[in-house]
Amino acid sequence: MRSHTLIAVKKVQLNLAATLYSAATQANNDIQNHMTDPAEPTQARSASAASTFLEKYRLILSKVFVASIVALLLFSASRWELAPLSAWLLDSLGLILLLVACLGRVWCTMYLGGYKNSKVVTAGPYSMVRNPLYVFSFIGAIGLGLLSHSLLITALLLVFFIGIYPFVIAKEEANLHGLFGDDYEQYCAKTPRLMPSLKLFSKSSQLPVDSKRLEWSFFDSGAFVLAFIALTGIRLAHESGVLPVLFYVP
Repeated sequence: MRSHTLIAVKKVQLNLAATLYSAATQANNDIQNHMTDPAEPTQARSASAASTFLEKYRLILSKVFVASIVALLLFSASRWELAPLSAWLLDSLGLILLLVACLGRVWCTMYLGGYKNSKVVTAGPYSMVRNPLYVFSFIGAIGLGLLSHSLLITALLLVFFIGIYPFVIAKEEANLHGLFGDDYEQYCAKTPRLMPSLKLFSKSSQLPVDSKRLEWSFFDSGAFVLAFIALTGIRLAHESGVLPVLFYVP
């Protein structure tokens, strides 16, 4: 019975990985199509059907994916027998990345919240990269992967992110081009999409604060903290025998 369960789980893992890899490849092509010449008229910029769909349903897809990962974690464990020092280093680095992700997302909201959909924000994290919220979320995904001690879990997290969010970014940037026109065009011309440039950093001494958005960002970023608590709890439950380990993953 256990062998049948292992075979079924392996098939699910392989199918999920193949699907996400295909999505990542399509996302890369979609992003290349949107990297048009800055001189091209704003009206010519549009998002693909895939970008529109994934932007609309990204939260639902993310919740389904997270539920799948949690189910996988509940009944699996890493096959790597790490030395105590190696485990401590992975956990410490993972926790640091989670903290960077949490604080970074709050930092983004502090600059964006009061101006959302009213002007192009070009200060703070937005002075270095056009999509800092997604950059910090990506950092958090890496942190969770390290905390899982599993190459498979890390790969699934990263492939899902790369497979979904380039589409979402393409759709959101198309919307911003339509909303702000030349102002956003000029911003795109000097600011990288996803790779931060520290030399571009600038800050604002005064910011209008949207208190509701800022408060929500603390709760939203807290999801990374809850994920850390859950991962730690699952690991302890496996070690104590409260949860059975049905199979091991790389």
